[in-house]
Formats: sequence, C-alpha cells, structure tokens
Amino acid sequence: MNYGELGKKRISFIGAGIIAEVFITRLIDLGVIKADAIIASDILPERLRELERKFGIRTSGDNKVAADFGDIVVLAVPSGVVKAVLSESCTSVGEGQVMISLAAAVPTWLIESALCKPVPVVRVIPNTPSVIGSGVNPFCVGRHVRDESLALAKDFLDLFGHPLLIDEKLMNAFTALTAVGPTYFFPVIKALREASVKLGISEVEAEVAVAQTMIGAAELVLKTSRHPEDLNLMISTRTIDESAVYNLFTQAFMDAFARINRLEAKLTQ
Repeated sequence: MNYGELGKKRISFIGAGIIAEVFITRLIDLGVIKADAIIASDILPERLRELERKFGIRTSGDNKVAADFGDIVVLAVPSGVVKAVLSESCTSVGEGQVMISLAAAVPTWLIESALCKPVPVVRVIPNTPSVIGSGVNPFCVGRHVRDESLALAKDFLDLFGHPLLIDEKLMNAFTALTAVGPTYFFPVIKALREASVKLGISEVEAEVAVAQTMIGAAELVLKTSRHPEDLNLMISTRTIDESAVYNLFTQAFMDAFARINRLEAKLTQ
C-alpha cells in the first residue's frame, strides 16, 4: 500500500505507556514509518529500554527531545500531567508540527493554552482494537488546525481503523462508548468461551465461534440498518433476561460517562 507523504514523516510519542505502544505496534507492523523515524520519551528508563528492544525505535528521557523530533507529536501521557508536560516542553514544539493528544478528558483549549505558540492540536480518543487497525477513534480539532494539518492527522488516524470527526462537546460520550466499550464486550466473550469449553468444544474453536458470532451480529446491524430488536426476533430461542442486560449496559455506559465528566471538571478547574 502506498502511504504517500505520511511515510516520509517522523513521529514522536511523549509518554510511552500502553496506548502509545498500541500505536507504535501498528506503525511498525504496517511498515509505514521506519523504526528510526519514531521516538518515544518517558520518565521510566526501563520502559524505554523495553520499547527499544521490542521495536528498535529511538527513545529519550527528555520530553523536549521527543517534542522537537516529530512532524507528528503524539501526546500520550496521563491526563493529570498534560499541563505540566506541555509547559516543560512547549518551546520545542513548532507551528509546523501537528500535535495529536490521546489524553482523555483534556479539551483542546487546555492543550493550546499550555503551548507557547499556535500549534495545530488534534484530540483523539483511541480504543484498543487500533492495534490491529480495527479501532473506532473519534477525534476533534483545535482552532489552529488548517487543511494541511487536518489531512495529515486523518492519514495518520486511518492507519488505526475508523476515525470519526466529531464535535468536541460529544467527546466524553464517545469516550465512554468507544474507548471504554471493549470492556463491555470482553467479559461476554470470556463467559461464552469458557462455557463452551465445559461442554467439550476446544478452546480454539470456542474462541473463533464466539468472536465471529459477535462480529457477525454487529455486521448484521450495520449492513441491514434494521433495529436490534427486529433482528432479535429472527431467533426463536430466548435464555437471557434482555431487560436486565439492557439496564446493565446502559448503567455501565452512563457510569463511564459520569466518571469522564468528573475528570474533565477536575482538570479544567
């Protein structure tokens, strides 16, 4: 596949935690960006050594070095330290770069206020399936983003699945839906897989059958555009309290949304 101009760019990761590794893994697996065109910075030397061994990328214990390196600077630090990290390294970030923030509950205006100049800021909430290019990654843009920087950000996010340009006021709701979303489904997969094994199905067969059943059900919704209740009527056997399941997932989603709202309120005081 031809990745055009993106393949010529350098990528910086300020913060080298789990979600940064998801992105780095995908970039390396695709071969879009060479390892020596990727740098990660972090306060933990052992974490940097781990990423060096695993991917062959550059690393630094200095955020300023990482901030200066990339055409795309991915901000992948915990939300609570965003302002401190940006204040420390803002002089190293230039207007010609694009900053992509992965920090939950940190609005674009706060990031812009911590930078020393009008840097294009793109805020994205990734989810873990991005590691295989199947992520749903809602994003919004700051006030300094222009056509060129938006196109570069879209090309970058396309590598990880399905980017959705949204209004920033919806970002916390999308975070509860897409970023937290896999945690709603993995326990279902685990339960059905383990129950299947108890009935004599092999672990491999059970895993494939359960996961593919979930994928098929999701595709049925997307490709038929029929309401889930209508599709449910196509199956005659019922062994689950559907009302209880509905209430369980609704409450889980609303709890996640409330938690993210509280975090944003705390960060923006």
